[in-house]
Amino acid sequence: MAAGLVLLWEIAWRALLPLICVMGLFLALALLELPLLLSPLLHAALLVLFAAAALGAIWFAVTKWRRPGHDNIVRRLETDSKFSHRPLGALADRLTNAHDHMAAALWRTHQRRARENLNNLRIGLPRPGLPTGDPWAARSVVFLLLAAGLFVGGLEARERLNRALVPDFSAGAGPAAELEAWLNPPDYTGLPPVKLDAGKTEPLRVAQGSSLMARVFGGRDVPSMSIDGVTTPFKIIDERNYELNRVVEAGARLVVSSGERTLADWPLQIIVDQPPTIDADQEPTVTPRQALRLSYKAADDYGLARVWAEIRLPKIKKRSANVPANDGAKAPSLPAPKAEVLSLDLPISPPGAKEAREAGFFDLTPHRWAGRLVMLNFLARDDKSQVGKAEVIILRLPERQFSHPVARAIIEQRRDLSDDPQRRSLVAMALFAIASGPETYDHDQTAYLLLWTTARRLQINLKEPATAVLDVLWRIALRIEDGGMSLAERELRDAQEALMAALAEGADQDEIERLMDRLQQAMDKYMQALAEQAQRNNQAQNQQPVDPNAQSMDAEELQKMLDRIRELARLGNKEAAAEMLRQLQEMLENLDSNRMTAQRQGASPGEKAMEQLGDLLQRQQELMDKTYQQTPRRRRMPWDKRQNQGDGKEQAQGSRQGDKQGRMDGGKRRAMDNLAGRQGALRDQLGELMRQLGEGMSKIPGAMGGVDEAMRESQQALRSGRGGQALSSQRQAIDGLANSFRELAEEMMRNAQEDGEGQFGQTQEDPAGRPFQGGGMDTSRVMVPTDSDMQRARHILDELRRRAGDRARPRLERNYIDRLLDRF
Repeated sequence: MAAGLVLLWEIAWRALLPLICVMGLFLALALLELPLLLSPLLHAALLVLFAAAALGAIWFAVTKWRRPGHDNIVRRLETDSKFSHRPLGALADRLTNAHDHMAAALWRTHQRRARENLNNLRIGLPRPGLPTGDPWAARSVVFLLLAAGLFVGGLEARERLNRALVPDFSAGAGPAAELEAWLNPPDYTGLPPVKLDAGKTEPLRVAQGSSLMARVFGGRDVPSMSIDGVTTPFKIIDERNYELNRVVEAGARLVVSSGERTLADWPLQIIVDQPPTIDADQEPTVTPRQALRLSYKAADDYGLARVWAEIRLPKIKKRSANVPANDGAKAPSLPAPKAEVLSLDLPISPPGAKEAREAGFFDLTPHRWAGRLVMLNFLARDDKSQVGKAEVIILRLPERQFSHPVARAIIEQRRDLSDDPQRRSLVAMALFAIASGPETYDHDQTAYLLLWTTARRLQINLKEPATAVLDVLWRIALRIEDGGMSLAERELRDAQEALMAALAEGADQDEIERLMDRLQQAMDKYMQALAEQAQRNNQAQNQQPVDPNAQSMDAEELQKMLDRIRELARLGNKEAAAEMLRQLQEMLENLDSNRMTAQRQGASPGEKAMEQLGDLLQRQQELMDKTYQQTPRRRRMPWDKRQNQGDGKEQAQGSRQGDKQGRMDGGKRRAMDNLAGRQGALRDQLGELMRQLGEGMSKIPGAMGGVDEAMRESQQALRSGRGGQALSSQRQAIDGLANSFRELAEEMMRNAQEDGEGQFGQTQEDPAGRPFQGGGMDTSRVMVPTDSDMQRARHILDELRRRAGDRARPRLERNYIDRLLDRF
């Protein structure tokens, strides 16, 4: 039976092999989509050829088919079993002379030996004998192509077979043309490229000036693009690939076609970039420091590139002297000289914002237009160079009023020189005369030398423009007027503007540190000049007592704001640093020098207690940081399940584990004892504070009792070397101090509201003279971090630096930490 099946398979394989090769070749070509490269007629001819070949192969299979006979099966078994003398045939033979006993004995022996050979009977593997009919192994090429086709188009086998069986006479080209299109918006939009979907029917929103890049693969005809009937052919790259780049400025419909076939049909909606809009947010005002405050609100659909203000003198219409005023005739047109324009750049935060609402401060008192009526325009420009313009505002520029007679005389000569530079000789003589009386300006040697050298410059250096000394004359007048106070204000304003520009442009940390140092020096110089002016004012007012309720901005508060700005810049939060710097500038520009020079005296017991409580809270936080550094910690591994558990039980277990590891001797023990002593000192300070509150306010915040208990437990834990328990108690003490501070502030506010006055009363004003609403600075635009946020950020930054230096950590982790630290 098995031998018959083997012979049957061999006969069928040889008979069906041509048909298998024909079908396999067609399937391979179809999966590779090679028939689609032909024209529809050749494609149809190829199908006919394969059909004829298939019919021939079927005829060949029918003619070659036969069932294996018994003799063939027996002969195959004898051949595969390697029998000699055909034993299977011998078993079927019959003895003709059965009466011969000798012959019968020999026959039986022969039959027995033949039956013994049947034990070694076996059948071999089929032998199709293909090399005889295919000596060049062409069948292997068919199988190789079929394997490649299955690999390339196996997932799309059904679709590819359908396309191979049905020629596409409608396309009129080889393969079906395929379209890929990308839309690149203009640079001024800041938008990314967009890939277009050829099957999309919704209107295509296109920014005016966008670049459309399209490519067509396949097809015999050169494709074309049409926008509202204006057709542009594609550029031929090679025989089957085409490309087109086109800028879309206008149109309602875009069509891409190849021959008679439409590849894409998109309705267009052109988005025209509108000019920016700008207007004054508030009327221009003059600050107590004689600076002009200009505030605006502007918007643009893609982003603002620049905002500025232009100031020019009003136009004065003059009648010709030869034409009567009432005859209705027009004066002869004369070429008007180009009007001088003063341009003032205004800040945009953040740069490139779509909407901005900012303000800028400008000291225009040195300008020769000071005190005159001018026209002011706000202007905004986008990245497409379109300019929006606000309505004209008529205002009078601030003018510095000098009280010192010498300063007034210098300013008068400066005005004459600005109006008529030809009067330089007369101005020089007047300056010599002013310098000759040093007793009139307190024998200021610097002012004397500046006056004398300026006069000599006007007399000798005739090639130098006379206007080159205007700034020097202004500085001399300021020095004589207030002894450098105005110069210090000017340097402070310049330092603020330079730092603001660096933060907006994303300058590196070194440049920001340099500008912060410059601002610090300018602030110190300004505060020193402020103190000198206060001393002079007190002497001029015969030592009149200062109002106890007068508000001031002292040097300590200014220094805290500067430190906060520096810290925010170091932590990488430059936007918050710029916002705080803007608030500092706003406050300084609106400060009244008389209010600034008055130092606050006679603080109430509650205010003193709040100040001491804040200091105590800060010192307790510093002690907790030191305790954290001195407490050994078990390194957690990624597989430690307690890493993500935060319940009290796990924290207690972690604290006990830290306490076990925290038992120490030697230097660590002495460090813990030192921390315990500091904790005891803080507890004594808390007790003194509670005593003062009891005497001054007859009420102690309830949270202070828990603070004392927590400090006592922390002190005991530190003495015993249990750092983990000490940290827990110190955290409770910090929370209690914060709650006490809040309770004390609320109590003082209630008392102030009942009295109608005081620091937190309804009539409270900040140092700028604005109503105080209990919230501090305006942080609605940018979230300025609180002290606790900055403290946590510092802890994280220190921990990252510690881990970056730990060489035992994996290189991958250290590289990641280094990338984080590169930002700071």
